[in-house]
Amino acid sequence: MSPSILEYPVYLWQLLSGFRRKHEEMFAELRWQDTAPILGKRDPLNILDLGNGRLRPQYTFLKSAGHKVCGIDLVNCPEPSVINSLYRIAQYLYTRNLAVPRRSLSNQTLVCGDVAQLPFRPGSFDLVTSVAAFEHFLDVPAVVEELKRILRVGGLVWVCIHLYTCPSGAHNVTFTQIPLVKMPHGTDVWDHLRRRKLPYDVPLNEWRRDDYLEAFSEHFEILKQYCAIREGVNFLTPELATELSTYDTDELTCHAYVIVARKTS
Repeated sequence: MSPSILEYPVYLWQLLSGFRRKHEEMFAELRWQDTAPILGKRDPLNILDLGNGRLRPQYTFLKSAGHKVCGIDLVNCPEPSVINSLYRIAQYLYTRNLAVPRRSLSNQTLVCGDVAQLPFRPGSFDLVTSVAAFEHFLDVPAVVEELKRILRVGGLVWVCIHLYTCPSGAHNVTFTQIPLVKMPHGTDVWDHLRRRKLPYDVPLNEWRRDDYLEAFSEHFEILKQYCAIREGVNFLTPELATELSTYDTDELTCHAYVIVARKTS
């Protein structure tokens, strides 16, 4: 069961109304709070937006703030198609809601490439940021090792991961509820951790919270880790908690998980 086609008008409304902008602004604010006290006033920063996405929201925010930003994603070299044409319209609708001077978005640096084989020199960046992308990387250890290589000593990684273990973690129930508040009719909550009746539409590594922490700890100093958005607390009955007892409540209900890490050597 894929998200309903009826969600697309909702998605369009979210773009026009500014809902998506406010959601992304929250992540931008969290990143600033977590990194500014450490990076100081090095301005502009050399920043890599890892897995920038089709709408490129965080790339846009960072460019508008005057930083030198490079985005890397396979979607940066799309082939002509109806879907890609629609996304170009969506990009326009998204950016028109932003108080961003158009000149700040000129000379965009968007690289089409493999995040596990980054085409950058060692020590090229002060900060690597990634929002809702790591869950799609199928070789996370290789990506993390590459981040260590391309960051300068003292540079930071700020990643926000849509955890697989949350109710919407399989990316197959909805794309308009952020966070998930209501399950689609006839859909079992946490199906992907239980019966796995619903197919996946996107690649997912199925990593858990502690898997990410271990991978980053091998190469970086973990400065901070926390849950930025929760969902599913209202779904977690005592019966479900017992059935899913191999997972703790925190990872079952964390939609957006943030890791802040520093390269020390």
